[in-house]
Order: sequence, then C-alpha cells, then structure tokens
Amino acid sequence: MYLISALKSLSLIRLFAALLILLCLSPGTVIAQQQTDQQLEQELDQYIVLTRDDFDQAGKFLDELYQRYYINPDADIPLASKVRLLSYQATSLLYLKQQLQADALLSELLALIEQTDDPNALAEIYATEIQFMLYQQLLSAAVLKADRLELMATQADVPRVRYYVHNILGGLFQADSQYERALQQYTDALDAVIETDNQFTLRRRAFLNFSIAQVYSELKKWPEARVLTEELIADAKKYQYKQFLPELYVMLGFIVAEQKDLDAAIAINQLGLAAAKEIDQPGVELTFQNNLGSIYIQLANYAAAKQALHQAAEQAKILNDEFSNQLITFNLAYIEVMEGQHDSGLAKMLTALEYFKNNDTKSGYESTLEWVAKAYEAAGKYQLQAQTLQQQLQLRAEILTSAREKSISELQNRYDTKAKTQLITILEQENNLKAQLLDNQKLQQQLTALFSLVLIFAAIMLYQLYRKVRQSNRKLREANKQLEYQSLRDPLTGLFNRRALQDNMQRRSKFGRRISDNNTHANGFLLLDVDYFKKINDSYGHAAGDEVLKQLSARLIAVCREQDLVIRWGGEEFLLYLDNIQPEQVAGFCQRILEVIASEPVACEDKLIPVSASGGFIHLPFAGIDETELDWERALQIADMALYLSKVHGRNQVYAITGLRCDYELARQPLTNDLQAAIQQSMVDYITIKGPALPQ
Repeated sequence: MYLISALKSLSLIRLFAALLILLCLSPGTVIAQQQTDQQLEQELDQYIVLTRDDFDQAGKFLDELYQRYYINPDADIPLASKVRLLSYQATSLLYLKQQLQADALLSELLALIEQTDDPNALAEIYATEIQFMLYQQLLSAAVLKADRLELMATQADVPRVRYYVHNILGGLFQADSQYERALQQYTDALDAVIETDNQFTLRRRAFLNFSIAQVYSELKKWPEARVLTEELIADAKKYQYKQFLPELYVMLGFIVAEQKDLDAAIAINQLGLAAAKEIDQPGVELTFQNNLGSIYIQLANYAAAKQALHQAAEQAKILNDEFSNQLITFNLAYIEVMEGQHDSGLAKMLTALEYFKNNDTKSGYESTLEWVAKAYEAAGKYQLQAQTLQQQLQLRAEILTSAREKSISELQNRYDTKAKTQLITILEQENNLKAQLLDNQKLQQQLTALFSLVLIFAAIMLYQLYRKVRQSNRKLREANKQLEYQSLRDPLTGLFNRRALQDNMQRRSKFGRRISDNNTHANGFLLLDVDYFKKINDSYGHAAGDEVLKQLSARLIAVCREQDLVIRWGGEEFLLYLDNIQPEQVAGFCQRILEVIASEPVACEDKLIPVSASGGFIHLPFAGIDETELDWERALQIADMALYLSKVHGRNQVYAITGLRCDYELARQPLTNDLQAAIQQSMVDYITIKGPALPQ
C-alpha cells in the first residue's frame, strides 16, 4: 500500500526534474570566438535568477525580452544569442501548456539550422527539439534523433550548452531505460559543471545528483540512491532551498521504505510533512500523511495508522482528490479486517478495489490484490484468498507479456522508421535525377531497376547489421571483463571512486568495529580540495588541469599506506580513508600531505604550475560516539564542513575536528549543518594544520 502513494509522488518528482532542467539553463563562460549580444546574455542570466524566486514574474520578463530583441524589426542580434532566447521562450511556453505558440517557435528555431554550422548553436537547437519530444511523450522519435545530438555535444565548447545537452540526453536515455547511457550523460554534464564557478554551479550539481539518484532508484540500487538523496537534502537545507525539500523527502522516504528501514521511513516522512506545511504544499502533505499510514500498517501499529489516515482523508476532501480518498478508504478498511471486523472491512475494501480496477494502472491494481488476499487470510476465508492470489498471478503474467510485446514492437518500429527513411531518400534522389530524361515507358523501366536496387540495398543493410551485431557482441564481452575494475576506479587518475568507498564501508559495517575506545583504533577521513583549480584550468588549459590531478594522485598514493584508500571524490576533490590512525599522528600526517602537495609545482610540458590544497579531517568513529548515532556519511559531512572552513579562512591548510566537549545530543544540530557555530560555542576540539609557504 505504501508503493501506491509513493510512486504517485515520484511522478511529480519527474515533472519537478524536467522543470529543473529549464531552471538550470544557466550561463557559463562565453567563448570569445562565439558572437553573442552581451546585453541580451546578461538579461537572460537575470531571467534564470528570477525563475528560482518568482516563476510568473520571470515569464513576464522573458516575454518582454522576446518582444524587444526578436519581434522588434530594428533588433539585430547574433545568431547564438537568438538561439538561446528562442530556446528559453519556446520551452517556457511549452511548460505553460501553450502548445501552438511553443510549436511555432520551435519551427522558427529549427529553421535557423540552415544559417549556421556553429556546433554550440546546433546542439542547443537539437536539444530543445528533443526536450519538446520528451514533454509530448514521443520517446521513439526522440531516441532516433539522439545520435545526431550526441555528435554535436562532442563538438560544443560552451559549458552552458554542454551541460544542457548532456542533461537532455541523460533524461532521454533514462526514460528509455538505457540507464548506463543515462549515467554517462550525467557524468559528462558534471564535467561541464566543473568548468564553471558562479552562482549557478551549486544548483547544477544538485540537479545532477537528483537525476543520478533517480537512476539509482529505478535500478533499485537503494544504498547509492539514499546517499545522494541525503546529500541533496543537506544541500537544500544549507543553501535555503526550502521549496525543494518536500519532494526530496518523498523520494528519500520511498528509498528507505524499499530498504525495509520502516522506523527511519517514518521519521523521514514526518520531516517531509513539516517541510510541506511550512511552504504550503497541501498535495504533498496528503502524500506524506497517506505514506505514514501505510508504513504504520506494515508495522501493525494500527492506532497510529488510523490517526495518520484520518488526517489524510480530511486533506483529500479539501483537495477533492478522489483517487487518494479511495486509497485511504481501502487502507482503513484493511485495518478493520485486521482488528476483527472482517465482513464490514472486506466489503469496503472490495468497493475501493472496483474503483482501482477502473481508474488505476494494471500494475497498481495488481499490487492492491496482494493486500486483499492478506485480508481474506486474516478473516479465515482461505478459498477467496487463493482465488485472489490466482487472479493476481494471472494479471502479473499479462502485464509482463504486454510489456515484453510493447518493447519488441517499439524496437521494430524504430528499425522500420530508420529503414523507411533511408529508402524514401534513395527513391526521391533517383526520381529527381531522372524525371526530366525519361518518358513514361523509360520511367517504368527505371522504377523496376530501382526496385531491384532497393532489394540489394536491403540485403546490404542486413549484412552490415549482422556484422555490427557481431562486433557489438565482441566489444560487450571485452567490456564485461573490464567492468568490475572500471566500476571501482576513476578513469582519469586511476584512484578509487565513490562506489569503492561505499563497498568498503559496507564491508566495514558488517565485519569491522562500530565503537571505539577513545579513538584508540579509530580510522579517519581526510577530505581535500585543490585550491583555485578553476584558475588553473583557465590559465593553463584543461589538459594541464588533468595533469595536476594525475600528479597529485601519484603524490598522495606515495604518502599513504597500502591499507589506506585514496579516492577521487569528484572534480578536484580527493578523499583519504585512513586505517587505524592514532590521534597523535593526525597533525603530522596532515602536515606531510600539505607539504607533498604544495612543496613542488606540477610540471606540465614547459610550465611549472604551483598548487596547494585545503582539507577537513575527522576520526571514525568520532569522539567515541556509536556509529548508529553518527555513521560514516555524517562524519564525512562534518569533514566537508571543516574543508569549507579551511577554504574560508585562507586555504592551504587542514581543519581537523579532534573531539567533542559536550554531550553529543547538545551538539547534534550544529554538527549537522553549522560547524562554525559548534566551534564558536566551544562544542568541539579542533586543530589547524598549515601548509608550507607558497611562492609569490
């Protein structure tokens, strides 16, 4: 029963994600050789800022820009800025459901293709076209155009455009269940984010984490999805994005419930309910109340379930939400059965079941039958229970068969569409070439010859397809051999990646120590971030930036022990997981790390690039606190805040959080989101380790 309500909310999250792509079409550094209207570009940047705070006002502002720069006959703007303006206006009209006006603007946008060979402009136009197709649920048509957009993405050099394109492609492949390709596109989008450092960078990274968390959820990789969603919630709190919190709590509650951690799911839904009330989202409040009732039912806490469901019923009545009202009725009736009121409860359940049969999806109706069978079992009606389970099995087989046939039909349609397009093109070319030279008799002969050519072409295509299938199978076998290694390694530096740490921490959770004796056997996290890395990329080029990351990786491996993990945490961030580091060793070890990074510049071709890093350190377990209270992920968040303090207070240093001066319950909130306040209130012990003096 929880799944019915939670999945309904996840559809809202997907719409929320689509709108986020629009809001994240934020400006990046404009390449010098691309001709743009600087005044218009700045005003479009202002539009992006407005979309976050006042969507209606932002729409009016965009309409004014469209009238002034595009409709005005005296306006003459460069094509790149014109493409950006038309793309924003067309997409805005699309999401406002002004379909005819949006389609007209898209046609004008597509007409600009003939006027340019600039890959950035072409990529933005093609991406906007695919975004329209996704919104209109024309998935097959969008997939057929993906190859062309991927080619343009490899040639585009404006970070804003690349970020937009890879997000659109990621969403397309995610909708088409091509999850590995979706993750690759989101990773490419992250590469574009790394190249920028402005007011939009944090929102971009948050959106990428949101998209990746969705992919992990659809793959049922619950631990990975949970980590990313918890990071999103922490960022939303840190940067005061309160309007996003309720939907994020819905997603996290769904993930945690799927992990069968029902007590935690209750706490998360309660937090989400409070967040939804704070910003007045009654529809989301209803979702949380219904989800809480469903979880309490699974825990057999029927008193709490009834209280939550009655509150949900009041909300559904206010919102005139008939589907939710029927779902609540079904859940309350199930409780009646479990409390001994068998006949009345079953009668109400069957009435609601008839509603679901006519108004819910087949898969939703199929999952509801399982609870009807449980109610029959509780009532001792075993024959009816068996009949219901048989009906459920038949419906499940029907759904699987239908899904499989639909998938096969979809693939066949895509192949047929491509083949017909190619054949039509050949026929048109042949007819245009010979139309003026042939009389009626010769034309008939040529058409016969052309038909033979089509047959030959089809045979060639089949042969080429056969060869490609063989080549693909061979490459797939080779890729599978490398998959396990690559899935744990960063391709640029060869260091471990986030997944490697997650696997290690799961093994540690299962076999390692969970409580330390005054940190005698504590491990440690040292989170590092290369100082001014964007300036290195801008001054020396991205190849030099990559070389800095590779050489620093080698230096860190040389300093660390074999049992330690050296991880590329993302972008220019490194994470050292240190096995059994004593408290008295922390300062010396951090000092060596800072010196090995900053003591010598990085040599790249004929250039010497000075580098330094800032960091944050914490022990695990921290201050003798049981890890069920403060686990490794929360410890890593504290290290991240310590890293931020190192950056704020001068860089080229490490803030090491070494102990706790008060009861953990008192310090819990500051340690969650405001380490600076915890330090100012003398709640924690810390030391600062300075790096070597840098050349001027």
